[in-house]
Amino acid sequence: MAEALKNFYNDKALLELGTEFSTVLSHKRPEDWVQEIKRKDWKKLELKQRINRIAEVLSNSLPKPFPKAVSPLLKISKVLEKKFSGTQRFYIIFLGETVEISGIDYPEESLYCMEKITQIISCEFSIREFLIRYPDIAWKKMLEWSKHSHPGTRRLASEGSRPRLPWGKGIPGLKKDPERTLSILENLKNDPDEVVRRSVANHLNDISKDHPDLVISIAKKWMGKSENTDLLLKHALRGLLKQGNSDTLSIFGFAKSTSVKISKLDLQPKIVEIGKHLVYRFELRSEAKEPTLYRLESKIHYLKPSGKFSTKVFQIEEREFSPKETKVYERKQSFQQMTTRIHSAGIHKLEIIVNGETKAKADFNVSLPKVLKKYKR
Repeated sequence: MAEALKNFYNDKALLELGTEFSTVLSHKRPEDWVQEIKRKDWKKLELKQRINRIAEVLSNSLPKPFPKAVSPLLKISKVLEKKFSGTQRFYIIFLGETVEISGIDYPEESLYCMEKITQIISCEFSIREFLIRYPDIAWKKMLEWSKHSHPGTRRLASEGSRPRLPWGKGIPGLKKDPERTLSILENLKNDPDEVVRRSVANHLNDISKDHPDLVISIAKKWMGKSENTDLLLKHALRGLLKQGNSDTLSIFGFAKSTSVKISKLDLQPKIVEIGKHLVYRFELRSEAKEPTLYRLESKIHYLKPSGKFSTKVFQIEEREFSPKETKVYERKQSFQQMTTRIHSAGIHKLEIIVNGETKAKADFNVSLPKVLKKYKR
């Protein structure tokens, strides 16, 4: 994925960027921008480094000091917005970093720029340095943004302040004490924009990894206020649901599953070759005397080369079962090698989980592909 995005910045793309830069900063020709961006080490740079290079080159060409750069930078943002749309919008992800590089000593002007630019392309990464250096100014602005008229700016208030933002710079103390973000989330919990609500859900999921009880208490307070907020909470508490947290399960109506039985668990083949699939079948029977809501999951314990296990939970179904209702399930699990999971030969484990409780389990063997076996001999 990163490699494909990196290759977005080919010669054609860079010339298009340079052409748009030159419409505002006319002292450079489009070809000059390309030459300055590429230099001789361009091919060695990874995606993040290429983004940084473009931001640096644009920053170096903006008027100094930064307050003089605000107007031309926003003009450039507008022409880039018109030029690049859809998936090509990623081309201009460097705009936030341009603000960070050029305006780090001017927080007021920089935050003003980000408020505008994030409506075009997110500034979630660049805002974090300002939260670190200018906490009083930046956190006050984030709270204001949570009530902004534009969804892009509202989203920045949540996404930019996430305690565990992927690829984002860590904000000291935020994972330990997320209190500063809670009023922002409160303002956005029933936001009319789905993208903003999804950010709030991911933000709460971040918090739940360090403060599960806090997120559970928030969920109990918010639950039932609106359909949108209920859906937000389901996504926000996904990690706790997969952990089988009883308080979280009860929020969504999943009671302790003493009245359910899993039987006839069968795994095929008995030895799964890496690169192929495991198929498992089983039967669920509800022995409850009244309709009961069940959350059905499987958990696979993947053997690692170290001899330890890593686990992954897969949701199968959530639905209400009638008294004495029975249903047969069949699922296929891939053992193709992936960049995110390298499979190892040896004994693995499978669990079938209902409402957070293991109801059946079985071991199965994973083997090397036949070609590799012959090679090893």
